[in-house]
Amino acid sequence: MIYHFQNYSGNIHERCDVCVIGSGAGGAVVAKELAERGFSVIVLEEGGHHTKNTWNGKPAQGLINMYREGGSTGALGNPFISITLGKCVGGTTTVNSATCFRTPDSVLVKWQTELGLDVFTRTRLEPYFTRVEKIINVTELPWNILGKNVQIVKRGAERLGLHVKPLRHNVRNCRGCGTCQFGCPEGAKQSMDVTYIPLAEKYGAKIFTYCRAEKLIITENVVRGVTGSVLNPFTKKRNWQFRIDADIVVVACGALITPSFLRANGLRNRNIGRNLQIHPGGRVVALMNEKVEGWKGVSQGAYIDDFESEGIILEGIFVHPSLMLAALPGIGVHHKELAIQYPNIAAFGVMIHDSTTGRVRKLPWGKGFIAGYSIKKIDIDKFKRGIAYTARIFFAAGAKKVFTPISSMPVLHSMNDIDSFLTRSFKPNQMEILAFHPLGTCRFGRSQKTGAINSTGESFEIKNLFVSDASIIPTSLGVNPQLTIMALSTMIAENISNKLFDKTHTP
Repeated sequence: MIYHFQNYSGNIHERCDVCVIGSGAGGAVVAKELAERGFSVIVLEEGGHHTKNTWNGKPAQGLINMYREGGSTGALGNPFISITLGKCVGGTTTVNSATCFRTPDSVLVKWQTELGLDVFTRTRLEPYFTRVEKIINVTELPWNILGKNVQIVKRGAERLGLHVKPLRHNVRNCRGCGTCQFGCPEGAKQSMDVTYIPLAEKYGAKIFTYCRAEKLIITENVVRGVTGSVLNPFTKKRNWQFRIDADIVVVACGALITPSFLRANGLRNRNIGRNLQIHPGGRVVALMNEKVEGWKGVSQGAYIDDFESEGIILEGIFVHPSLMLAALPGIGVHHKELAIQYPNIAAFGVMIHDSTTGRVRKLPWGKGFIAGYSIKKIDIDKFKRGIAYTARIFFAAGAKKVFTPISSMPVLHSMNDIDSFLTRSFKPNQMEILAFHPLGTCRFGRSQKTGAINSTGESFEIKNLFVSDASIIPTSLGVNPQLTIMALSTMIAENISNKLFDKTHTP
């Protein structure tokens, strides 16, 4: 059952086998897998439960209702980098672009050879990926559903001898309405709120919305449960308290909140909060001589991996004009003229396999986190080259001009401008950089010297405390991480099941 705010009448006190904090790509998977195995499961979600019947696909409502802090979270550094986080049933999967990549083989080899994580082989992970992909219906969509925006990119790329491939998405009966980041009004996106959470509910799990976990109950280095507050969604204040007693607690709050939560609860492993990687990226926008109507089609439809060896992947993106136009150059009449031409706008994204690492700390006052990430020159250079590659593709496709995310050279008028662009030096604070995939802040390790959790997902410090979200991923993936999180969480759920089974069957 999913409990909404109106279902509460006072303090909550429950008992279960497993309490899961968070309902995103990690938490929802663990909840479903363990409930299906017959264990009693409670899921705590700080946000609300939103469905296709309660959202309209418009950014303002989506940001307020389904994003943490209205989408204003990010990492401090030079420059500040926006990192938006979902806060609702389904977590960020509810508001992402439904893009699915398996963990690249080169990344798995790195984990094995450089970090000694021998368990993460393709053979070992294959059944978990297969299981997840079946449940969330990972598929390739036809080009007409992907939309004209990516078809224009395909045309330009092919003229340059590059290869554009359709992205795989977790969707069913998608018609390409293009509002993926603000809730799918068609219910086509097979996010956690549509797949794993209803399955967990079917097998008896209880999902408590507007419940903010605050304190782990720990005695003799063993976790015993969780306490926290029931939040009023209208006043944002605490109405009641809850206590969940559990044999196992799984923290699945994401790579920015999980480490700060663990630190606030007294965990001291040096890796908690370190090794933050965010997969930085940005947009490149083109004004075409033809109608594009990029809002028609999947918001993230295709990708180009010809530059993968350089740590660069070009990946489709198109968003609502209220967001896209706000980032484009010009003021007054000039900006209005550009807005009028919005039907002729095309856009594509640059994603960087980062070598930079940052850190997450808990706030010294109150609740929450502060993330720091100052991008290295090597990653700035990748970003710059990625912008240039994308601009060439747009000019090859017939663009009139290209808009970069760099304030000191925001407009390119021809291929010749790209050569000038590449020779110029740019400061980090002149760049608009975004990120959506924070990872690594409670990563797997062979020992507590190299990681925060062992290969089963359990804390090195506190028994029966597991972590299952993006924070466990050891290094940057270079691709969208949701499928990796889900596969690893399936493995962790299996490990938890084995531990509970051993406990109940020990003579």
